[in-house]
Amino acid sequence: MEQQTNFIVLQCYGNEAIFHECAYALLSLSRLYAPGELKNTEIWIYTDNPGWFSSLKDCWLPLHYRTVDDKTVKQWKGDINFVHRVKIEVLKDLVKNKTGNILYLDCDVVITHPIGQVLENINAGQLYMHVREGLISDRGNKVFEKLHDHYKSKPDIKVNDKPVHEFAMWNAGVLGFNTKYNYLLDEVLTFTDTQYLKFPKHVIEQFAFSIYFQEAAVVKAAAPYIFHYWNLKEARTVLVSFFTHFKGCTWDELTRYSSLVQIHALMQDKVNFYRNRGVLGTLQGKKWLPEKQDWEELVKQL
Repeated sequence: MEQQTNFIVLQCYGNEAIFHECAYALLSLSRLYAPGELKNTEIWIYTDNPGWFSSLKDCWLPLHYRTVDDKTVKQWKGDINFVHRVKIEVLKDLVKNKTGNILYLDCDVVITHPIGQVLENINAGQLYMHVREGLISDRGNKVFEKLHDHYKSKPDIKVNDKPVHEFAMWNAGVLGFNTKYNYLLDEVLTFTDTQYLKFPKHVIEQFAFSIYFQEAAVVKAAAPYIFHYWNLKEARTVLVSFFTHFKGCTWDELTRYSSLVQIHALMQDKVNFYRNRGVLGTLQGKKWLPEKQDWEELVKQL
């Protein structure tokens, strides 16, 4: 099968913390590949400030920009004014004039392993999302309970004769599909627009992708290749410290130094803190914050 062009896409607008996450995601990709190895691949960043990326000196990644202003973002949020609806519109905009393999990434990801196999599988017609979070019907957390109970009471809402509360939820921080599946974006958008009005929760867009991707093919997990740290917003303080300290470094230097930002270790520290803070700490509302990084000392470890 002929390998089609690969399009890696991210949406990066608004708060500078998002730009730091985006840059770190790009650095994690750069750590895994040498210049020239990402053949037949384009990276598209949907952003309101493409000039910000000019500070990344000598970046050799195949970066392309689609400038989006506040008016466009507002339009893409739709009449329901739903921020996660923008992701669907970004993908619909991207595929209007492109044919090939789409790998969408939220900015808060770390690419931990080469993604060549993922792109080959997408080229072969397989679908990807980040990781399977569980069956809605298992009611494994508060969100699933509400989602299940809502749709269990509306058995007429089905997709291909299957009640939607019987589907599994997948994390949508990563999405992979060939453009032959473009029609799924329209189905995801329609479900999101209609159902968010009735169940205005942040997971509706994610649930829509989960449903229609599962109905189209067996969904594969991107988690073995890509880590999505959606529940570690505290990492932003580490990233701002990193990019401030290493400001002015070349891309190759940033790529090398970026290995000092250990997202997995930060996640484990956070888990350990909340596991061990005790009753008094819980009652006092003590919150975890990352330790201040001594970058000069850390550089000595490289």
